Amino acid sequence: MTDILKDKLEEKRKRGKLFLPYLTFGYPDIPTFLDLMHICEEEGVDALEVGIPHSDPLADGPVIQTTSQRALEKGVTPQLVAQTLEEEKTTLPLIAMTYGNIVYQYGFSRFARDFKNAGFSGLIIADFPREARNLEKDMEGYLSRILLASVTSPPERIKQIAKESEGFVYLVSGKGTTGQVEIEKEHLREVVEVIKGASSSLVLIGFGVNSPEKAKRLAEIADGVIVGSALLQVILQEEKHPQPAFRRLLSSYRQALDKIS
Repeated sequence: MTDILKDKLEEKRKRGKLFLPYLTFGYPDIPTFLDLMHICEEEGVDALEVGIPHSDPLADGPVIQTTSQRALEKGVTPQLVAQTLEEEKTTLPLIAMTYGNIVYQYGFSRFARDFKNAGFSGLIIADFPREARNLEKDMEGYLSRILLASVTSPPERIKQIAKESEGFVYLVSGKGTTGQVEIEKEHLREVVEVIKGASSSLVLIGFGVNSPEKAKRLAEIADGVIVGSALLQVILQEEKHPQPAFRRLLSSYRQALDKIS
């Protein structure tokens, strides 16, 4: 089966390190979210991770939790995510980031069809381990299922994740929630080597990538980085008109990554 997301990202990887921002859908409101999405296009990001607001986002730190709660308070639902992005197209590969209960309640096959039609090519279910893959059979052929690997996992488990993950392997940089982790670069380097030794997977590092300088250091040992809380923090601070500050920070990340091959 063709892994469409992996194919897209591998083509982009030929031009440099990959940069995937994370945005919470519907925050601070839907029109502004769409503006920010299009700024991502204009600033040369390689794909966009779209967080589907959830009332109990266990993997997320306080910044993403806050944005998720505010989006929920404005009436954002998974159905609204799919409907909006089916109407408002983007050239970016979209990756849905969510939790198992949302997909279960939506219906696995219906979720896969609706989100593919909305332009999504990848899916991260943050609280589903690789052992839950049997629950997702109805999604095969629709969305690339991205698995998370942790630096604290045993090497054999990391190898299995490397072989089974589609799109790329999402390497969690350390212990903690998004935006709040201690990162040991040399340990990360060892885990990347384990993944690369077991598969041809792209490896993107996320959690705690809170500055362009740190993004550059981490991308030196991987295929790229995922940045969420640092970008959303700027949007929180400039909530009424975040576009200019968001663009500046996004551009600084892109420029930092473009300094390495």
